[in-house]
Amino acid sequence: MSDKDQTIIGLCQVGSPAPFVKALKEKIANTYLPDGTKAILKTVDFEWQSPNSDASKLVRDGDFKIRAFEEVSRLRAAGAKVAAVTNCRTLGFKNELQEEITTPITDFPTACAHAVSENPNLKIGYLGSSSAPKAAAIKEAVEKVFKPQWVDLDKSFDPIVEEIQELLHKGKSSDEKEALDKLAMLCSELVRGGAEKILPTCGLQALLSEALNAKGYPVIDVVKAFADYLCFTEWHNLPKPFKIGIVGGLGPAATVDLYDKITRFTPAKTDQKHIKVAVEQNPQVPDRTKYLLEGGVDPTLALYQACKRLENDDVDAIVIACNTAHAYFETILPHLSVPLINMQQVTLEEIIEKYGKDAVVGLMATDGTIQTGIYSNKAKSMNLSMVTPDKEYQALVMEAIYGELGAKAGYTEGHCKEVLLKAARHLAKEKGATVLVLGCTELPLILDETDSLDLGDCSAAVIDPTSSLSRRVVKVAEEIIKIRGRR
Repeated sequence: MSDKDQTIIGLCQVGSPAPFVKALKEKIANTYLPDGTKAILKTVDFEWQSPNSDASKLVRDGDFKIRAFEEVSRLRAAGAKVAAVTNCRTLGFKNELQEEITTPITDFPTACAHAVSENPNLKIGYLGSSSAPKAAAIKEAVEKVFKPQWVDLDKSFDPIVEEIQELLHKGKSSDEKEALDKLAMLCSELVRGGAEKILPTCGLQALLSEALNAKGYPVIDVVKAFADYLCFTEWHNLPKPFKIGIVGGLGPAATVDLYDKITRFTPAKTDQKHIKVAVEQNPQVPDRTKYLLEGGVDPTLALYQACKRLENDDVDAIVIACNTAHAYFETILPHLSVPLINMQQVTLEEIIEKYGKDAVVGLMATDGTIQTGIYSNKAKSMNLSMVTPDKEYQALVMEAIYGELGAKAGYTEGHCKEVLLKAARHLAKEKGATVLVLGCTELPLILDETDSLDLGDCSAAVIDPTSSLSRRVVKVAEEIIKIRGRR
């Protein structure tokens, strides 16, 4: 049978009683879905090193959650349309699991609730201790589907409930018979209290549903309800949270600057309102400008690999904290499944929006950026005038970036700023630039964005492409988050 002829339903086994898992598999086996495919209940087995018995509760609880997450993740990778959890302990953190994965996760209380939800006034007896922690999780799951009237056992029956659980876990037929008799007694109590349906509260109780029904008690057949719900519900993946990917390390300080500006431009008042960001920080990417001008080591493969890692991390879009690196994206982009938010494009669009199409753009950038035309070609296509420094002033821009006292060496004040301001004045005074673009991601570490930079006997606005890119990232993120309904 090919994968196209079957629908995989995943079952997270952690903490689940083996007999219940077996019964569910048998119930689903040979079930054909409305689309004609055969349902396959899949589980995953793998080695897992649990913490020592003397580990703290924090460690033990966390380990259990991580184990459940690993199971669900592997089921997702195996193509499961839905992941089912059966253990009551897992119900308590199902929402935490769902936050980390887009495959829908469901449970047996939800299935039982759907099975009886046509009668909203139904009184449901809870076959367990109302004071047990798992009771809240099971009732919460049911109440997400509909709000029944609960019939609980008196707390005086709690010792019997615990005794039943101990008998069921022993697994012997004689113990099971004794447990069945005690469960029948509890069912009688619930029916006397007005219960019209009775909900088993664990997998081992659920296996006795048919026997209890045969005794005349209206116990929900959890195994059948769960199997039917898993097989005949139309499952859809949840929308994934927005995540931006940053190709960084080109240089490291410029990456920090980009990340900082994305954070500062995000309208968030709590940590949780910020944007998910994945940074592929690789300072070992060969120098982009050097290869373009002098040859040597080509950075294409290093940049491509950085993008693929981000793509594999499920980002929605990629940005790169380096202007010159954009020269290589014409080669890389056709082989990516996620878009690049282009730094030059968004910068020039901001200039037009803020300063109009008559602005004269003065570009301060590396020799490589200027020679590749990644700014000038876009400016020309947008009917924007662009000017670049004469040779001696371009050398000053390069000195501000690469010099011994330049930005890449960790300097942002002093000599690097002095020479950059000389180049800026040259562009404004002698070339007529009204807007200066800090076209290397190191330059915003030296000069700030401003509507009017005082250059002595002239002035010009200054645009920081890192800020332009950050603003666009936040705008795109907020638009997509609004559509998806989750951050």
